Amino acid sequence: MRRNLRIALLLLVIAGVLYACFEITVSRCRLPESLNAPPPATAVLLDMHDQPFSRLGDELLRDARPIPLHDMGPWIPLVTVGIEDHRFWKHHGVDWYAMLSACVRNVRNLRVVSGASTITQQTVKVASGRTQRTLRAKASEAFRALKLEKTWGKKQILETYLNRIDYGNRRIGIEAASQAYFGKKTADLSLAEAIYLAGLPQSPGRFNPWRNAKRAMARYQQNVIHLDELGLLPKDISRAQLLATPPKVEMHHPNVVAAHFTALAVQRTGESAAAIHTNMDPNLQQVAETLLNEHLRVSGPMGVGDAAIVIVENSTGAVRALASAGRADHRDIDAAIVARSSGSTLKPFIYLSAIEQKILTAATLLPDTEEAIPAQYHDYDPQNYSHHFHGPVRVREALGNSFNVPAVITVSRLGARNAFNDLRQWGFQFSGTFDDYGAGFILGNADIRLIDLAGAYAGLARGGIAWHARMLRNEPIESKLMASPEACAIITDIISDNESRKISFGLTSPLNLGVRVAVKTGTSSGFRDRWCVGFDREHTVAVWAGNLDGKSLGEVLAVRAAAPLWAGMMRYLLAHGDTPLPDPQESPALRPLTIAAETGLLPRPEEPVIHEWFLPGTEPTQNAATMYKPIDGKDTLILPSEYAAWCASNQNTLAAIARSDKLEIIFPKNAASFEWNSHLPKNQQMIRLKASQPNCHWMVNGKNADELFPLEPGEWVVTAIKDGAAAESKFFVTKPGS
Repeated sequence: MRRNLRIALLLLVIAGVLYACFEITVSRCRLPESLNAPPPATAVLLDMHDQPFSRLGDELLRDARPIPLHDMGPWIPLVTVGIEDHRFWKHHGVDWYAMLSACVRNVRNLRVVSGASTITQQTVKVASGRTQRTLRAKASEAFRALKLEKTWGKKQILETYLNRIDYGNRRIGIEAASQAYFGKKTADLSLAEAIYLAGLPQSPGRFNPWRNAKRAMARYQQNVIHLDELGLLPKDISRAQLLATPPKVEMHHPNVVAAHFTALAVQRTGESAAAIHTNMDPNLQQVAETLLNEHLRVSGPMGVGDAAIVIVENSTGAVRALASAGRADHRDIDAAIVARSSGSTLKPFIYLSAIEQKILTAATLLPDTEEAIPAQYHDYDPQNYSHHFHGPVRVREALGNSFNVPAVITVSRLGARNAFNDLRQWGFQFSGTFDDYGAGFILGNADIRLIDLAGAYAGLARGGIAWHARMLRNEPIESKLMASPEACAIITDIISDNESRKISFGLTSPLNLGVRVAVKTGTSSGFRDRWCVGFDREHTVAVWAGNLDGKSLGEVLAVRAAAPLWAGMMRYLLAHGDTPLPDPQESPALRPLTIAAETGLLPRPEEPVIHEWFLPGTEPTQNAATMYKPIDGKDTLILPSEYAAWCASNQNTLAAIARSDKLEIIFPKNAASFEWNSHLPKNQQMIRLKASQPNCHWMVNGKNADELFPLEPGEWVVTAIKDGAAAESKFFVTKPGS
């Protein structure tokens, strides 16, 4: 008796020691680190109203949408437990009875046919990323499962399991599976659909509903029978009903709406995030895409293959819509972030700097002549699109009509490098440096992105406060005051003035919306890029049109290739709550003044006048009468000597005369060289002789000559004679290869 008692006590001690060792082993187990992190989730993009509009998968996750257990409805937790681990609510992490039964079955079959893993063990397995089926791994999972049950409640374990398991086709978690195979939320699943989904994780590849539909259906039927045998089917739904009416599997992929907006927003996020809060206005995005596609349909015959549009809210810099579309082989390219030649779109910022620094006013006369630029930049010969020069033009006319020569003159007065650096401060991300472009950046040599253009013009609309266009609500703002509100008001007034642009665009172009809206176009050299950008009080709209492969559109201008899309979007905005721009308001910092329309000075009696705006201290004080002289009984405009060639040309619509102290040959310059082409007719190889004074007598190589001189190979000396004075210039005409 005593011996039996001693044996019993010894066995009890051994059992106690074993139990203590077991408990110590369990307590020392380390749970997978990933269990402390949120379940995997694909990025969902939310619009400005916090409504989802796109989901982005990756190479590992096509879709994952973790949800709490209480949002999974009544059926999925019930049938999952019934199919995978029907004693889940009773065991402590390991189902010893199921494990013993599995061992017996495995021994009988001489292979592993059942692992008897509980939901808790599978949760540990998924979190640890185990793929190999070894006894050591199984033992480790068992101990960890026991530890997890001591740490978490059953509901938390089940919720984690259902959000982390693979349902096939890279759908992770029950919500992603429910959306993929039945197009509905988990909470809305029928019992049959829940049973079908609960059977997939055992072997997501073998039971893939889209590839192995028969196997998946067979698995469903087995599970219906199994649940019925366990008594888990509700009384009002029989096994026969479920088998006779199996669920109909469909194929639903995650929505990717506004693909280019989505991609750029994700790029701006910088790191993975389950929810990306964007600034998209879903209504404006849809309208922008519709108008963009319609514009491409209409403008396609002109050669427009691709286009993009960006809409920015002025007050916040928020990008409310961004769309890019075009040729099939370019649809993956977002034209809104591709650097393209800027055309004339940068000109307002150059004139703004000059007005802000009081170098110019809106009334300042600038030369629009063929000879004006070589004096500033040698070997640089910018032309207006019309190849017509307008002589002296006020800044308002120069900017409104987008004349090229006055813009380059303005750059020279600001300092070209400084002007270029200022543009960077406005948010333009040029692909090159100033040394790559030179002064020609103002006419389109510089490459810009549409989204930066929209952001910069929104800064102009804000009154000179610059920051980049913001895709995300939490993007930081680095605010920079680039100009005063008053200087911005002057520039805005110019580009809102339909009258100021009539020389280049007429009065009835798509730029004229009938209300005050600021707008600027741009056409790159080679006619490869067309731009139109402008704003009302609430929004800035920027449009690019062209071909991403660089194909030219011929001589189709931006006013035809890009402006109609801009105008369509602006009309929509104005019809749905936006308001036109207000007129400038007089203040101590912004003063109106009546000036002479022709000279920008104080007007003479009864001459045409306009009303102009000035920063304090910049108003003209000189009377226009100082620029006129009576000749033959008529007041004649007298211009500085640099206008001599223009005054002598047939483009002198002002009947102006240039002051000149000395007779000079303006063209051809001394030592100029021309190349003669034997394949062209002589009447296509002629130059016009120009002098600083009109009505000269011309001689070439000592013989009388006409003003229009036909070129021939050789060395030529041209002489201009007037009132006893003479000027001489030598030029050369060579044959190709000589």
